[in-house]
Amino acid sequence: MPLIPGIDIPTSVSGQGTQARNGQVLSGHLYNAGLEKPQILESLIVKFPNYYLTDLTEKIAGVSSADLMSDVWAWQIMDRTRKGATVTSLTGGTTTSAVLTLDITADGVNDLGYFLVGDEFRVADSGTNGRVTAVGNAGGFQTITVAKYDATAWAVATITTNNKIGHIGTGFARGSAGSGGVRSYLPGTDYNVTNIHRRGFKIERGVMSQITYVDNETWYYKNEDFEQKEFLRDFEAKVVFGKRYLDRSGVNQTRGLQEYAEGSGQSVTFSQAVGVQEADWSQLLQQLVPQQGSNDLIALCGEKILADTNHALGPNYRTIPKDQIPQQLAGLNFQSYEIMGKRVHFCYFELFSDAAVVPVVTPSSTAKDFRNYALVLDFGTVAGAGERNIQIKYRDGAKFIQKMIPGMVGDGLQSANAYDGIQGELLCEFTNVCHLPNRLGQIYANS
Repeated sequence: MPLIPGIDIPTSVSGQGTQARNGQVLSGHLYNAGLEKPQILESLIVKFPNYYLTDLTEKIAGVSSADLMSDVWAWQIMDRTRKGATVTSLTGGTTTSAVLTLDITADGVNDLGYFLVGDEFRVADSGTNGRVTAVGNAGGFQTITVAKYDATAWAVATITTNNKIGHIGTGFARGSAGSGGVRSYLPGTDYNVTNIHRRGFKIERGVMSQITYVDNETWYYKNEDFEQKEFLRDFEAKVVFGKRYLDRSGVNQTRGLQEYAEGSGQSVTFSQAVGVQEADWSQLLQQLVPQQGSNDLIALCGEKILADTNHALGPNYRTIPKDQIPQQLAGLNFQSYEIMGKRVHFCYFELFSDAAVVPVVTPSSTAKDFRNYALVLDFGTVAGAGERNIQIKYRDGAKFIQKMIPGMVGDGLQSANAYDGIQGELLCEFTNVCHLPNRLGQIYANS
């Protein structure tokens, strides 16, 4: 017989006996179906086990939840002060005084370019040394008049178009009265903007009984659960694929980690017909080593590139035992190898298999098949700043907010609206921070 809330009568619930219950106990039960609160596991099971990025940024970049008080996050970037150059054109290349046009911008007024009178340089293509005797500009690029180190004439074999030169130092005669000028080293500024990320959901009265228990005291609506998972999927996709756009009066869009990697990081490509090879990973690590980043790198991989990587690296490189994997990465199922002194921690990144976010396409110079793509992240500490290279920062008071709006089913005589159920709103305002994007990498099929 069915349960009748509010009446203390013996009732058969399971067919195995008779018990007396009062209406207060029954009020929270699914009495219309003749069901009681189920027996459940006392310990809480993680609801979202597949969202690596949220777990990574919270575990590794412990300051990631620091509050922002502005919708723009900016930081100073001082690039390396010493420069080399490429010779784009030259005149007098067979005389004692050649004039080189370089790929260094200069306007001749405020920006004189990099090289100064007295600078000594080395032509990488021939190994010949020279010295700058005058500087100028042509069409917005720096020109330098140069003498060969021994004052003899230049030749095509010693310097020509497309040769590369590197700065060695300076050289001056006895009794010289100056250093040739001064260079102005001003840092550039990079920035990202916060992205306001939202979802709403409704739970109609007829499905309010569809709830899931977390523990003996806590439960949530099934529809709420679906939307929370999709909310996190939105968040994770924006962290990876976002493109920066600043609109003071409209919708800001945050720059994603892939845009950082594509703009300033290191890249290696391969043919999907061949698959990623040991040489491809070696080439990427050769590019990353001079960036002087962390010795622990995290590679988020699609399923195909991860399988091919295991085949390519497994027999040839030292596998990192579990007890040597950094504690912050524990429990995230990484497969780790040591290559060129770098410990690369590979993991399957489920987002790259989500065809609703990244539909499968034939790879080309512009299209990426993310099943055959890996994003290499450097969470190491930034010298001087003492912060992690990659962080996710949240607007003050806006880190994953959920609010419920009661409708006609709410208690009392007043309701927020006339909806026959309740509504929920989810909101998060966040931005990605990557201080040194040159330490990021990507490896992918492009044909």
